[in-house]
Amino acid sequence: MRCPKCGHDNPPDTLFCEECDWRLDVGYRAPKKRNPMAFAVIALVVGVVSVALGFVDGAAIGGVVVGALGLVLGSYSVNLPRYLQDSNKGVCMGLAGVGMILSVFGFILGLMVYAGVF
Repeated sequence: MRCPKCGHDNPPDTLFCEECDWRLDVGYRAPKKRNPMAFAVIALVVGVVSVALGFVDGAAIGGVVVGALGLVLGSYSVNLPRYLQDSNKGVCMGLAGVGMILSVFGFILGLMVYAGVF
């Protein structure tokens, strides 16, 4: 019987794989691989866009919406490297943190421009 995890050919009527000890009657799904650096860079870009939209006339509400989206994405991006084995944890968390700060600034700036305060 062929192992669903490693592909090793096992003798018939074997319960566990001789190579990887996987139970042969249970299917195997490979774990998802996430790239924390990509999420951190996207959070940074969204933060910059939210600030830029806050300064554009007539697009202040866009700064609010993109800023709120950046906060959610940034909080996910800051926490993602903690759970993964990544060598660039500090860089990822730093980029995502800057993206979150810019998103907050863009959110508040958009609200102020939309309300006519600024």
